[in-house]
Amino acid sequence: MNKLLHDQAALYLFRTFSTIVILVFLISLLAALSLFVLFVYEPSPADGFNFSSAGTTIQLPDGRTLAYLETGDPEGRPVLYFHGSPGSRLEGLFFDQLNKQLGVRLIAIDRPGYGLSDFQQNRTYLNWAGDVSEMADQLGIDRFAVLGWSSGGPYATVVAHEFPERVTIAAVVAGEGPYASSDYPKSVMNSATFSGSDANKLFIRCTTNCRWLMQAIFRMVRIQRFGNPVSPADFGTDIDQSAKDMQFFTRDFRREYGANQMEAFRQGSGGIMRDVILERLDWPFMPEEIHAPAVLVFYGEEDRILHPEIGRYLCWRIPSCKEPTIYAGEGHSVIYYRYEEILEEMLRAWR
Repeated sequence: MNKLLHDQAALYLFRTFSTIVILVFLISLLAALSLFVLFVYEPSPADGFNFSSAGTTIQLPDGRTLAYLETGDPEGRPVLYFHGSPGSRLEGLFFDQLNKQLGVRLIAIDRPGYGLSDFQQNRTYLNWAGDVSEMADQLGIDRFAVLGWSSGGPYATVVAHEFPERVTIAAVVAGEGPYASSDYPKSVMNSATFSGSDANKLFIRCTTNCRWLMQAIFRMVRIQRFGNPVSPADFGTDIDQSAKDMQFFTRDFRREYGANQMEAFRQGSGGIMRDVILERLDWPFMPEEIHAPAVLVFYGEEDRILHPEIGRYLCWRIPSCKEPTIYAGEGHSVIYYRYEEILEEMLRAWR
């Protein structure tokens, strides 16, 4: 009897052990397949979408390629446009007709790692200011305005900081703020916007502790965007978009937005990941040290990505910013619906 019980117990343990081994093998296989998808698999653009050849490139002193796209009036006032993230130089196409009407020569530039601009390892905001100055030199432009939307906002402020003698006016539209500042508004970080979301708080922690996780996340985002370029999802969060943003994503600029997403991830996810990291580290300058002739700030009151309080905070810290413009009924896509008003105000303040 004891021998029978012993044999049954041994058989049970053997079966349990075998099941565990099989489960471990299947989990390992699944993990290996996931890693293959994330780090080896190269998705193709969705049906109806292709990479764009629109634009021009220049070569920088260090050998890198920098790409840009001009729209509007070739003889108009030069405005250098810094795209969102994910984004690209193709955003300049959205405003071509308005730029012609306003007499604006808009030059939209791919940041390193986006579109046709070469990736730059460990780039900084200051690197970007140098790239922009070099590009302006090569184009024969002495003085210019800068306009940054969303993730492009800090890039507009750093160019204004580094080259106040060349920047006629700087505009920040629904731009990111310095998350690492000790006095960054708590209302923003506790809000229901993306800035206050668990995803953003994870990004803040991962900038110093788990960049590999960020890399995996953005590779997944790239696969998702290639599969559905017109999805309004933001980093896979469940944040509700404002009515105006949903109108932008799903109707008014659906095709243009999808093409822009394809171009943003053309080289991979390195460009966007670097943007996200920089936004969550200390800025290499103080907003109080921006001495450009004028800085204008514009936000949408119903922005569910970046809280309009960020605009008030930035304007409070920048000496040449008088008061932010907060548009009622607008969301993060405020630049597309209020572009004409924004440019008209920039032109009035041009110095």
